[in-house]
Amino acid sequence: MDLLFRLSMAVLPIWVLVGASGSPLQAQELEPPSQEEIHEARTAPLFASHEVLSLTLEADFHTLKREDRSVDSEEERPAVLRWANPDGSADSLDIQVRTRGNYRLQRRNCEFPPLRINVKKKSTKGTLFDGQDKLKLVVTCKLGQDYWEQYVLMEYGTYRTLNALTDLSFRVRLAQVTYVDTSEEDEPFTRYAFLIEDDEMMALRNGGKRIEWSAGQLDPRLLEHHHAILVDVFQYMIGNTDWSGVEMHNMELFQTFDDIPSTIPFDFDFSGLVNTRYATPDPSLPIRRVRQRLFRGFCPGDMGRDPEEYEAVYELFREKKEEIYDAWRAIEGLERDRLEETLEYFDDFYETLDDPGRIDSRMLRACRRLGG
Repeated sequence: MDLLFRLSMAVLPIWVLVGASGSPLQAQELEPPSQEEIHEARTAPLFASHEVLSLTLEADFHTLKREDRSVDSEEERPAVLRWANPDGSADSLDIQVRTRGNYRLQRRNCEFPPLRINVKKKSTKGTLFDGQDKLKLVVTCKLGQDYWEQYVLMEYGTYRTLNALTDLSFRVRLAQVTYVDTSEEDEPFTRYAFLIEDDEMMALRNGGKRIEWSAGQLDPRLLEHHHAILVDVFQYMIGNTDWSGVEMHNMELFQTFDDIPSTIPFDFDFSGLVNTRYATPDPSLPIRRVRQRLFRGFCPGDMGRDPEEYEAVYELFREKKEEIYDAWRAIEGLERDRLEETLEYFDDFYETLDDPGRIDSRMLRACRRLGG
């Protein structure tokens, strides 16, 4: 959070990002996947269940924790991933691991860095990881206090909340992971963690393609209306301001094969819902705590988005309320106090959503407009 939020004032400039034929994403020609490929992505066993996995990850964590973590490293290290199948049989894969991330990657912030695991897609056939390739693993930042592990469970629940609202979201799988240091310098330890679906698999499951965006600011008028409004309201629901669909901050760009782009959010540890000790809002914003909600979406009636489209999104949130609450109640390991605080935080959101006056006065008062 820095310069990008200074760009998101009440009135925004109009971005013109189009190719020779007027198509903003024309340069990346997309070949539609087969129905079989889409089916395989949708039925991938790793994300077919919410049952908590028991995993063992063996690697030289002593070196990995101490290497230069000032930048996102591309260096992969050999590792072994082990698990037990439902029938009790043991299984394993030789994999590669590397550090990743931004804030949580830095040693001064986190003792144990976030990881990306490469499970080598060709070797996964017939296993729990069938069809997977590169997966993010969200881990406990520090090992000394239990609340760090609660943050992992809270962020996991946040992804599950978005999953309940739209398939255009990253699926997640909770696990208890035992980390075994192959250098034998550090003692093994076990903590909750969760795996995040590979972005290419997420796109394939939805019949589209992840797009690498490096063309500057993304014109928000290009986005599919319903999903764009849903993301805006979701970010308000969870009290998140650490994102931008214009600067593509904590967003992936997805495009269907009929050329309609959408942005997919990720990374919610700076949200008011997760409420980590290190989360603070950008100084340019008119809030002082991340628990204070601030709507960062565009105003109804702007960019061709009709007020009726917003109401359709509000109704979806209302319809999914009990499913969302039940998903949180089912999270293994989540402390009762955290659960109660979460549901109360959601109650406040739904009280706003059920009152048109509050929607205008508490939510849309800060909406952004696209102008010249």
